[in-house]
Amino acid sequence: MPESSVKPAFRSWPRAALLTLPMALWALLMMVPALRGPDRVARLMGLVSEGFMVYLFLMMVRTGRTYFWRKVFFVTLGFLFPVGFIIEMVHLRGTMSLPVEHVIAGTTPFCFMVIPMTLIPAGLSRVLIFPGTILATVGNSKAVAGMVALWLVATLVLGKAWCAYGCFFGGLEEGFASLLRRPVLKALNPIFRLGPWAVLVTIVLTSAATYSPTYCEWLCPFKAVTEFPELTSGRIVLPAVIFSGLFLGLVVVLPLLTRKRTQCAFFCPFGAFQTLFAPVSPFRIRLDRDACTGCGSCARACPNLALDADGIGRGAPGHACMRCGACVDVCRRGAARWHVLGTEAPSERARLLFLYAGWGFACLFGGGILASSLTHLFHLLG
Repeated sequence: MPESSVKPAFRSWPRAALLTLPMALWALLMMVPALRGPDRVARLMGLVSEGFMVYLFLMMVRTGRTYFWRKVFFVTLGFLFPVGFIIEMVHLRGTMSLPVEHVIAGTTPFCFMVIPMTLIPAGLSRVLIFPGTILATVGNSKAVAGMVALWLVATLVLGKAWCAYGCFFGGLEEGFASLLRRPVLKALNPIFRLGPWAVLVTIVLTSAATYSPTYCEWLCPFKAVTEFPELTSGRIVLPAVIFSGLFLGLVVVLPLLTRKRTQCAFFCPFGAFQTLFAPVSPFRIRLDRDACTGCGSCARACPNLALDADGIGRGAPGHACMRCGACVDVCRRGAARWHVLGTEAPSERARLLFLYAGWGFACLFGGGILASSLTHLFHLLG
């Protein structure tokens, strides 16, 4: 179903603005560091990013549509992040690659994708198998403690929704998945959904055995657009070829052909890891089997392949559901509904409660990245 055919506006502008006011204040609070800094461009980009986030939230509240407006933010974040990150790394290091001396110095920004791999080595021997710093330093503001704390709080509240409101990597997939109006490949074997679990188990065990982040060293598709070790030997060239091949296949080509987030659905170990915490979050999406006509629109709209005939029969999407809202937006019968665990709140009220939490996290995590990326890009072009 075309996105333009989903729910029309159903709130007045004054009421939508009133409901948006708390999020506007929160977004402004998140931008205070940028707004108080000495860089005039950074202050301007902070205001631009805040306005962008507040406008999208206003439109979600005004129109009742979640997925489309969230996707605008998510795709923008996905494409701006690597641009800003590369510019920043080149400015700080003179290269996009990761020189050995920076690894030794521990100035590598900590990536949340590493968290599952660090648990066993840290628990057994208190060793951090990632070349970063525990606390933020002048040379590395993106340190381990801050990222882990952010991940933990967001996961306890949002669970798997981290993948739809925080993971900037997923925005690249959604962007490429949106380029064609109809999928070229429609039949996707369900067995592929076991892929993320296989990768997760493999990298956790190999990281524990080798005391090294094996996913980062060999399998991460996004190394192709962020940072990678210096290509000083054939042993390092091989992983670079693997990174590039996985990025091209799983992040560009397959999303383009299937209109799905195939890297997330078939490969990403962090997505599988987040699925373990899906039951912790109080926010759910339910399917009313009495109201459902079995048209399958919700399953076709789901970007993460979390919904199929079995899920519709059970009355709930699978644990891979990332609360993006696509299924609710396309269901004309109102059979797909938002739900807060332990309450009987109507679907729209449950959606608003979730949006305050989910969009609050998006402003905290993604808003700063947008402002920083725009600042780096502006300085480069200027």
